[in-house]
Amino acid sequence: MDFINLLGSAWPEGNFWASLIKFFDVGSYAWTIIIFTIILKLVLSPLDFLQRFYTNKTTRAQAKLQPELEKLKKRYGQNQTLLYQKQNELYQKNNVSMKGSCIVMLLYMVVTLTVFLTFYSSLQEISGFKIKKQYEQLQSTYYTSYEKEYYQDYLMSDVEFEQFKSLQTQEEKNNYVTERETAKVALFVSNDGLTEDEAKVKLANDKQLIIESSQIKVAEKYLDIKDDFLWIKNIWRSDKATVREIAPYDDFKALTGSTSVSKEEYNLVMNKLLNNYKNSNQVNGYYILSVIVVGISLLSQWLMKKASQPKAKNGEKIVTQQPGMGKILMFLMPIMMLFFTLNSSSIFALYIITNTAVSTALTPIITFIANKIEDKKEEKHKQAIKVDYRR
Repeated sequence: MDFINLLGSAWPEGNFWASLIKFFDVGSYAWTIIIFTIILKLVLSPLDFLQRFYTNKTTRAQAKLQPELEKLKKRYGQNQTLLYQKQNELYQKNNVSMKGSCIVMLLYMVVTLTVFLTFYSSLQEISGFKIKKQYEQLQSTYYTSYEKEYYQDYLMSDVEFEQFKSLQTQEEKNNYVTERETAKVALFVSNDGLTEDEAKVKLANDKQLIIESSQIKVAEKYLDIKDDFLWIKNIWRSDKATVREIAPYDDFKALTGSTSVSKEEYNLVMNKLLNNYKNSNQVNGYYILSVIVVGISLLSQWLMKKASQPKAKNGEKIVTQQPGMGKILMFLMPIMMLFFTLNSSSIFALYIITNTAVSTALTPIITFIANKIEDKKEEKHKQAIKVDYRR
């Protein structure tokens, strides 16, 4: 039961994607996102196939009508309205409809963009949630250590500590601590022969050593619970050399939306981490994810462009779009992916890479199946024509 409760608290409530992702939790958040992305992409692959099938069907139809379309362009190229009308007439005459392809393409774009944007928003929320939960663990570590080392072991007797714990309000506890500190100073004066000022300095120095000891325990706790992956120090922050592994207070506040943690308290708890204790606050990454995203996006766009421009029976390449527009589209997607990668957490960049990699792997398979289906349809059509001709 404790394991189930822990699993449930590992993801924010009320977040649609988080409620789905947590069912695939394998202990490593990075691997969980990768596995979930693969499953999600496979679930949506029928839509990919449908989009590729209709695109392929339209391309083949255009390939067959290419000579006649070229004639229409030469004849009516100066009058775009008339050219469009004549092209539609040609399509209707040959039972070619562009509506099916357009509707499927629109559906594909709506679903794809909806999934992408909502997943981006959800993972940003999850990243903030994880950073906040991580800080709460570190905060608890600090105060637990400080309470034991300073209050229980140093400042108070066992009886006094039990009395301290029984107090209800923070004001009562603060007043009680002040009384015990005053008594401790008096004890230094009477037992150690110190002046009152020397005793206060000794108390302050001892207190500072205990604070530093608690801060070290926080740093060591972080090294045990940190969410890293390969070279990425903190998967909830960007894989950039300009971003540190540990979020400074302003970043923490922006990422988590927390208003209950003051800057003074945050810096107190995170002091050793913010000051690079045992190399715990190095640069978070080296733009490696960004390079991978651009590379795999370019490969995916190239494969899709190649798949959407098959060759005619005579081996001639069929051009279905203007070369200039094709180049723009080929580079636009990688630029967009790069923008999202640089301005989001590393965990979202892993989603982009995994999603694009699966799409890239599926593109040749889907194209092959779509071509086979169309080849069989064409073969049946030819056989039917032969039968009619013989009759």
